[in-house]
Amino acid sequence: MNFNSQVVFLLSALGAINGIFLSLYFAFFSKQKTKTNYFLGALLFVLSIRIIKSVFFHFNPNLSQTFIQLGLSACLLIGPFLLLYVRAALNEKPSWNSNWGYHILPYVLLAIAAWFFIPYRSHRALWSPYLVRSIYIIWLLYILRCGFLLAPLLKKLFSRKSKLNDFEVLLISIYIGVAIIWLAYFTSRYTSYIVGALSFSFLYYVLLLMAFFKKNKNSIIFEIEVKY
Repeated sequence: MNFNSQVVFLLSALGAINGIFLSLYFAFFSKQKTKTNYFLGALLFVLSIRIIKSVFFHFNPNLSQTFIQLGLSACLLIGPFLLLYVRAALNEKPSWNSNWGYHILPYVLLAIAAWFFIPYRSHRALWSPYLVRSIYIIWLLYILRCGFLLAPLLKKLFSRKSKLNDFEVLLISIYIGVAIIWLAYFTSRYTSYIVGALSFSFLYYVLLLMAFFKKNKNSIIFEIEVKY
């Protein structure tokens, strides 16, 4: 591995590893035990698993096929957790004990079934490109659904009459970031497979800088929950 490859590996891998630590923070150490933080933590976790798989596969094509399937399976949950995070941030139902399971359990069961009946190691021709493309289409449908929910904020983003508050900026940034990561993976055949991982790292560090340079140190943007 030459120096340029080492730099790319370091930048992409660190973003994913830090994403896992941040997801654990939201799940176990955040002061505000809200479903917004829990869903954000879950979203960061599945994104990080997907990114780590991409990084290691890019630099080691002989990566364990079990680990490859784990990363692809995590993609199934990116869209659902993005939608649940957006809904929670907008204070929209469902609540804990209602519809959230409809977005998670079917994909969890689907991923488990795939491990037993069509494992990647013995059905690679089926996974690539058919199942992989299907996973990306599901991810895209959830992105479009979230875009519909966030339409008022996206409109506000380009309006001169009103400004987004800190939490709205975070919400829009995460949504756009997830959409960019999807686009990077979906078009990787024309660019490079590592672009998705670099996009995630870029998003992660931009959000950290946003938090670091806030004038009000007592109000970190990750901890604010706003009612619209």
